[in-house]
Amino acid sequence: MNRNNNLIKKKIYRYMLTGIMTTVALQLGNIVDAMIVGNLLGSIANGAVSASLPFVYLLQAAAFLLAAGGSVGAAVSLGRKDAASAGKIMGFCILAGIAYPLILAVLSPALVPAYVGFTGAEGVQGEMIHDYSQVYALGMPVISFVLIMSYFMNIDNHPSWSAGMNITANAVNLAMDYLLVKYTSLGMKGAALSTVLGYLAAGCIFIPMYFRSSKRMITPAFKGLRDSRKPIAMSVKRGLPTLSFLLMTVIGMSIINKSVLSSLGAGYYSAYAVTNNTQAIVTMLLNGITSVIASVAGVLYGEKDYFGMRAVLSKVLKISLTTGAVITAIFLAVPQLFAAMYGFRDPELLPELLRGIRIFSLSFGFFILNSVAQNYYRTIGQTFLSVSVTALELLILKVPFMLAGLRLFGFTGLYAGIIFSELATFLLINLLRIILQKAGKVPQKGFPAIPERGDGEIMDMTVTGSDADAVDVSARMMQYCRSEKIDERESVILALAAEELISNIGLHGYTDPEHKEIDICLSRDGDSLFLRLRDDGIPFDPTAYSSDEHDSSDLNGLALLKKMNVRMSYMRVINLNHTIIEIQCKKEQING
Repeated sequence: MNRNNNLIKKKIYRYMLTGIMTTVALQLGNIVDAMIVGNLLGSIANGAVSASLPFVYLLQAAAFLLAAGGSVGAAVSLGRKDAASAGKIMGFCILAGIAYPLILAVLSPALVPAYVGFTGAEGVQGEMIHDYSQVYALGMPVISFVLIMSYFMNIDNHPSWSAGMNITANAVNLAMDYLLVKYTSLGMKGAALSTVLGYLAAGCIFIPMYFRSSKRMITPAFKGLRDSRKPIAMSVKRGLPTLSFLLMTVIGMSIINKSVLSSLGAGYYSAYAVTNNTQAIVTMLLNGITSVIASVAGVLYGEKDYFGMRAVLSKVLKISLTTGAVITAIFLAVPQLFAAMYGFRDPELLPELLRGIRIFSLSFGFFILNSVAQNYYRTIGQTFLSVSVTALELLILKVPFMLAGLRLFGFTGLYAGIIFSELATFLLINLLRIILQKAGKVPQKGFPAIPERGDGEIMDMTVTGSDADAVDVSARMMQYCRSEKIDERESVILALAAEELISNIGLHGYTDPEHKEIDICLSRDGDSLFLRLRDDGIPFDPTAYSSDEHDSSDLNGLALLKKMNVRMSYMRVINLNHTIIEIQCKKEQING
């Protein structure tokens, strides 16, 4: 019996679907705003939304830093069976995630006019940027809290609720956008207000449901945060790539926006805004696919399940590259669809815009590879590599390449610059990784940069939970213990633990007998032997089992096991049962 990746694949598909839905929902507000105002108020309004995005990203910076980093940090803590640290990480993220936008909301009467002046926009377009940015700033504390909670709900056994909350937010946003923009005099203020109202409504529905859920493993803690500075600091560190992504997006977008507006004029800027918003559609879809790395691999990394991590990485690469190829084909075939979505109808500039969209689509493959690298290296704590991907892709290479393309080839040269910047980023980040690996600063060879197996791993397999499987695993463990000259009594206890738990999972854990999968890993750390069992059956905590609660004798072996010299821990993470059995063995017995 060898280990397969069936359990991991199930979680990849489950979390990938909800990750796409969540990421799409998170970004859909700005995209919907641009579509509706572009069609109802004209292409100049679409340009105003695009020009406002750098300021909006600054408002969102803390939320995404804390949500992305905190959720990965909490996932790793759950993988280590440390729910207390996960709770303190959540508590810190909630407090900081509300404080930052509150400060900016108070300062917004001064910040918003200064930003409008920086953009160089004047007249009606300047007023639109001001109205949209001001309302967004005032409503950001609400949006920030809901964003942070959606990330934590995703890794805490409620990915469908996370997606549902964001979908609800944007459904309300879409309806309110149309009503407020079309039937009131609010204009751009109505577009921003609809986003705030959408998140407020969705948060009021789903967040109370989450806190009442029995499947929730994390309880936010607001006291004793100083005692948990290390996990909190590591969580913030893991969020730095996301923060750098936003900040560099702000800087790069501001530079390019200003260059296009000053050199080509408002007409070309409105055309460029179409591709800016189209890029957001592609980014949110592909980032939704790659976000499963943080959701699933974060827990596996905490468990040192490197086999599972490699399975996640391989599957995500295959799915995202296939999806990217399909999206590229659509962009090449019908670019006019995206122009129409944003109400762009200028007959003189439309041919150039369509040509630019086609050229831009050729960068998607390299964008996917860079996105996978950024998410993956962030998850395994290689912050320098992750931030380097972002810096090269969004600022250091992208801006010079795009400005050079603009100067040499005009409007369509912008998009050729994107292709070269994505390709150069991919090549340079892999060269940097190889250099760091040769210098010993990044472990292992190859892209994954993780060991083949966990420390002290002895046996790693997948079984179906049959009686024959239970007996076979038990026999293998006895054989190992004898080869290591472990005390006979302790060997029997460990073998019995494996046999009882496998049998109980097989008998009671699944309603469908055809789809039983139990991953089993035996590892050693010093004087301790650890037996890890993972399954996707019904939630069952063996540590909380009491034989008095059951009339059946099927679980009597488990009751007996609890009286023996073993330590059991349990946690339900990424909707999988994780049971750990630990047995202490004297050092001289192990070394013989």
